[in-house]
Amino acid sequence: LSRNAGYEDSIRFSWAMEAKATQQIMEKSTLVIDDTQLQLVVDEEGKADIIVTKGDKILKSIPDKYKKNKEVEALKDNKTYLTKQYSRTRLSLEQAMLSQTLFTAAELAKILEHPVVKAMLSKLVLFNPETQASGFWQDGYLLNAEGEKVALKADDKLLIAHPSHLFYAVQWDLYQKYLFDKELKQPFKQVFRELYIPTKDELETSNRSERYQGHQVQPQKTVALLRSRGWTVNYEEGLQRVYHKEGFRATIYAVADWYTPSDVEAPTLEYVVFYNLKDGKEVPMKEINPVIFSEVMRDVDLVVSVAHVGGVDPEASHSTMQMRGALAKESARLFKLSNVEVKERHILIKGKLDDYSIHLGSGMVSQGGLQLNIIAVQSQHRGRVFLPFVDDDPKSAEIISKMRLLAEDDKIKDPTILAQIMKK
Repeated sequence: LSRNAGYEDSIRFSWAMEAKATQQIMEKSTLVIDDTQLQLVVDEEGKADIIVTKGDKILKSIPDKYKKNKEVEALKDNKTYLTKQYSRTRLSLEQAMLSQTLFTAAELAKILEHPVVKAMLSKLVLFNPETQASGFWQDGYLLNAEGEKVALKADDKLLIAHPSHLFYAVQWDLYQKYLFDKELKQPFKQVFRELYIPTKDELETSNRSERYQGHQVQPQKTVALLRSRGWTVNYEEGLQRVYHKEGFRATIYAVADWYTPSDVEAPTLEYVVFYNLKDGKEVPMKEINPVIFSEVMRDVDLVVSVAHVGGVDPEASHSTMQMRGALAKESARLFKLSNVEVKERHILIKGKLDDYSIHLGSGMVSQGGLQLNIIAVQSQHRGRVFLPFVDDDPKSAEIISKMRLLAEDDKIKDPTILAQIMKK
């Protein structure tokens, strides 16, 4: 359908069709009944809502007497459509980042006429692979992390930046600071996405990655996790993901039978290898696109942390802790906490009452070896702690909340926490 309609790929085609549908919906976005006005709006995050006003007063919901009105029902149906469109657009934007789809500046200007796409795409970092220029789209130019405007020509080609693009261009940390300074919330993890770089051994001496060798995983959980991320199960070779455009496939080797519950012994991961689709030969790691390498390792890391046989903390994968470390550093800078130091696996805090350590994986707090029982009330952390992406990550919010609490331990009012600190 995309090719027949004259579009390069399904992403461009679906956005064009969605834009036409949205345009028709927004033409009928305002409805006036008696002295009540109902307006369908798209907020700055790209989410749809119906705002009901009566005179100067904003009502909490649509009055009961209008709910069965056909025009009101049509407006509610349009809101449902835009809500589903938000989810579809978010996924397609992430997919465009992973597939490194190139868009011309002229194309982007047209795409950004779509209100839902505009709300999300304007919060994502764009990157020019030729010039290494990057920034957020603003009226035909890019605004980079240092607040400078980068001019664009109509035929300049841009892609949605992956952390690997920003890392190799030495711009990644600048955008992490920028998101916190501007309190910018991205539609999905982009700048604070976990990044995996090939090791020296993987690049120089081996065509295989053995960084997860020896980890035992639950077969059914592993298959379920990876299938949702584009992997398939091959009877002979195990788990694999094919990259047709690049001409190779990624394979995860393990001693396992992925089709039956392994009651005797859980399968053990061995290594990850890439094969050429034409001749079946192993592809050296240095020839693998950095974005694809990072995402394959991210998937394996997810399996190791979530489907591990040992009861490890599902949040404790190494990359997640690195990401939380970056969040903690930027949060400490934002809150002006000078008594906080972020290490590889822990946040170290020099409080006025004592010194503390918070584990970046589990969120456990220790005070000189003694575990402190600080209970997280998850619903309280969300919304109160700024996280620079839309995804709910209650564990990250909990860790940053504990860091702020203990950095200002002289202001703690909770008697149960104070009693534990003073007891020591």
